Amino acid sequence: MLFYSINNKFRAMLLVLIVVSTSCGKKAINLSKTPKIEFESIDLIKDANGKDSIIELAIYFEDGDGDIGLTDTDTAAPFNYGSPYFHNMPIKYLVKDGSGNYTELINPIDMEPYGNKHQRVPVLTPTSKHKLITGTLRVFLNANPLNTKPADAKFEIRLMDRNLNISNTVTTPSVQLSH
Repeated sequence: MLFYSINNKFRAMLLVLIVVSTSCGKKAINLSKTPKIEFESIDLIKDANGKDSIIELAIYFEDGDGDIGLTDTDTAAPFNYGSPYFHNMPIKYLVKDGSGNYTELINPIDMEPYGNKHQRVPVLTPTSKHKLITGTLRVFLNANPLNTKPADAKFEIRLMDRNLNISNTVTTPSVQLSH
């Protein structure tokens, strides 16, 4: 009987030790309310002729209060068309010039930066009590924008939340394109 009692006490103490050690070992996750992004990957999608057609970018993101994304009705200032916040994921399309430097792709018609690659990320805010959010955003870009046939490109990306907090800027590695 004494053995049974000691054995049960040992089991109870072991269970308490396991619970205490795992609860003490857990770290509270505190992420900044300013979004943070990291480059994950860049892939090329070929057309039927084996030429690069689409560039797929994968970007990891995290945000402590989860206020990432805009709805179709978010069109009043500061999210109105023409505002720098209309696209909450601005992307610069950089191409290598003749001297080996990367410069933003310019539309030869109006001599303005090629701007239609910016993204408008939809609302990703969790409906649960805890709003912290992490994940991967996938962006698909034209490998031959404006029929310029760039041989070498890379991208600068940022992410903005609804409180107008702007993430760090990520620059992807360069990618060689075949047209």
